[in-house]
Amino acid sequence: MIVNQPNYHKIIIKNDLDMSENYDVIIVGAGTAGTYMGWLLGKLGHSVLVIDKDERNKVGNRLDIIHFETDRIKKAGIPPFKVGDPDCIEIRDRSRVVTPDFEKTITTQAFQTIVRLSYFLQRMYKLLESEGVKLKFSCKYLDLIFENDRIIGVKIEENGQKRDIKARLVIDASGTSGVIRTNLPSSYGVEKFKLSPQDVMYVLLQYIKWLKPEEPHPISDTSYIYYLLWFGPSHTEDSAILGVGQPGSYENARLAREAFLKRAEIPPYEIYKEEQGFTPYRRPPYSLVGDGFLCIGDAGVITYPFSGHGVTATWMLCLIAAEVINNALKTDGYVSREKLWDINVKYFRDQGAKFAALFILLSGILNFDEKGWNYFLKKGLIYKTGADDDIPEPNKEYEEDMSLGELLKFLGSLIGGLIKGKLSFKNINRFLSANGLSGKIKKHYEKYPESVNDFNTWVIKADKLWQKKRVAIKKLPNVEIEYH
Repeated sequence: MIVNQPNYHKIIIKNDLDMSENYDVIIVGAGTAGTYMGWLLGKLGHSVLVIDKDERNKVGNRLDIIHFETDRIKKAGIPPFKVGDPDCIEIRDRSRVVTPDFEKTITTQAFQTIVRLSYFLQRMYKLLESEGVKLKFSCKYLDLIFENDRIIGVKIEENGQKRDIKARLVIDASGTSGVIRTNLPSSYGVEKFKLSPQDVMYVLLQYIKWLKPEEPHPISDTSYIYYLLWFGPSHTEDSAILGVGQPGSYENARLAREAFLKRAEIPPYEIYKEEQGFTPYRRPPYSLVGDGFLCIGDAGVITYPFSGHGVTATWMLCLIAAEVINNALKTDGYVSREKLWDINVKYFRDQGAKFAALFILLSGILNFDEKGWNYFLKKGLIYKTGADDDIPEPNKEYEEDMSLGELLKFLGSLIGGLIKGKLSFKNINRFLSANGLSGKIKKHYEKYPESVNDFNTWVIKADKLWQKKRVAIKKLPNVEIEYH
């Protein structure tokens, strides 16, 4: 018996003892990436299965509170958040950056929605199910199924039973482990690298309650970028999240926090909860697609280089992918790498190119010592500064196009910093070198090949450019940290 229902998965029952399922798309991972991708495809009328190894009410419990860029939420079409609802703590429009010497606070517009992750995912699951998307929890991905060396489905384990599920497309949204991508056949054309300690940003979060809230304390939208440390909103008015991130290890993050606390005048507080995790900190694979395959989210190493946020960046990728996948599924035959190739082209020529450029540029900025960071921040060379009644808007498109006058002013500030002894010639040279390489990387990605046949040639040049990226080293009072 074959059951066909619009917007619902198809179940083919062979007999009472043997049941196999067939879907258009299987997504492995029910986090922010997998749920959004499944929602988009479900709304387009495709049969979609999303699986996750965790229980339904435990997905996303590792982290409680996260930030989304508000304008990206709207662009993604996510139903609006409302402060006071279980999944929304705050919607804010400003952020503050403090210089390393603690002498100046820079205010900028930063439209962010502060979200409780688990509650948000539960809301998304209901949206998915309303569009006919099938969700399976406590369902473990085991392996891929191949036919003629092409992916045709996955092997799963559910309730102690192992079985096969067929699909025209399999999407890896499994997070930093990238359980599918990292185990693909080498012939698939998707890089299989696993994230090393130098490829991730280790994050420590302390949920704190101010013991003397009447005393001056950091506002919960304040970052200390030199230490990669910040205070963010928490559950109540008199609480906050003290977060810090560093590459290499959790110990590096702890030492950076220790260095900050030794210098900062922070009033007493108590820690009522701690969390830890990590986010990718490297370039994505050169290709996100293969035959019957796509990787998204942390599995595809999609992360905004400056903040470490990856959720809304992935949603922008998913919008591209949904359109291409929709067209591919409407055609007969196998959903090949060629049919999915436009996902690569449209993503890497736009957001992917900007992120690559920013990642390279960071390698020049992170080398500056405390004196250099103070100069850069106070002169507005990293963040544009403004008065309270003239606060600059953020760069929503992740790029900065300087006019000739602005460029000359910028270079003049660098020379002025060198003359005054605020910047070293070595660091300026490394910054300018990184800036030049950043522009070359961006132009190269903007010429991402339209045809799979030209991909290998493009990769050769991309490799040569990335090899020129230099390791950045930050010297904090008690630790020297490398940024690869």
